[in-house]
Amino acid sequence: MLDPDLIERIRAIFLHHEERVTIAEAAAMMGWSREQMNAAIKGGDIELADTCSGKLIELRELAAQALHHWPLTLIEEALGREAALVMPPALRTRKLTVRIPLYQIGALKVLADDGSESVDALLTRMLEELTDLNKERLSRLIPGLSEAISWPEREEIQQPS
Repeated sequence: MLDPDLIERIRAIFLHHEERVTIAEAAAMMGWSREQMNAAIKGGDIELADTCSGKLIELRELAAQALHHWPLTLIEEALGREAALVMPPALRTRKLTVRIPLYQIGALKVLADDGSESVDALLTRMLEELTDLNKERLSRLIPGLSEAISWPEREEIQQPS
């Protein structure tokens, strides 16, 4: 069961109705202190947009940061039915069962532990890298691939109506 506070923060990011948020709003949405947000900005992880209202954070920038911070499966679960409204269809997750040698299962567990991540997260990251290496060819063969791998950075997050 997901933490209700985490669900609310994820939904606030991906279902937000404005294109930009203040630095304080962004920190609250990520569950970060102002110091953590300032460090992310200073480190170049989050860019600020200069607007007539001052420095703001683009929502898609915050959504991209959320995708690095939380597993896609968790984001999709937190969004529930609204995931279909904001996520490209090719990015939606599905369960896959495979049979692999025992030593590979062990290797996945050790490598995931080394990176302080789940086996799902490790495999997702590895498949993202493999897809990126082959994206030109795969984009011609897999409908929606380009949109899925560039989301949300190159696409506006579609707001539910």
